[in-house]
Amino acid sequence: MLYATRDENGRLVGLSEVPLEDGAEIMRPGDPDVVDFLTRVTAGGAMVSDDPFLASDLDFIRVIEDLVEVLLKKGILTLADLPEAARDKLMERRAMRHAMGS
Repeated sequence: MLYATRDENGRLVGLSEVPLEDGAEIMRPGDPDVVDFLTRVTAGGAMVSDDPFLASDLDFIRVIEDLVEVLLKKGILTLADLPEAARDKLMERRAMRHAMGS
């Protein structure tokens, strides 16, 4: 479970494992606001656009996700072939893509 801190405009500006303030918003890791926050900021506080390797890694994750989907559709791979944690992540990403319309 994640706890969110937002600025005065409602933009997510911080995440923690414990509530840092009363009424902290509870969020799921796959929430679009959480994904946006993690995409914008690295652990060191630098913007993703400042780190070409991080930006490349994020793009490559999408390539791997698409590859897994193709392998599943062709029957080369089944969800049962994957560890439970990987299945859960794939299903979460599918739900996010569906919710975002892509």
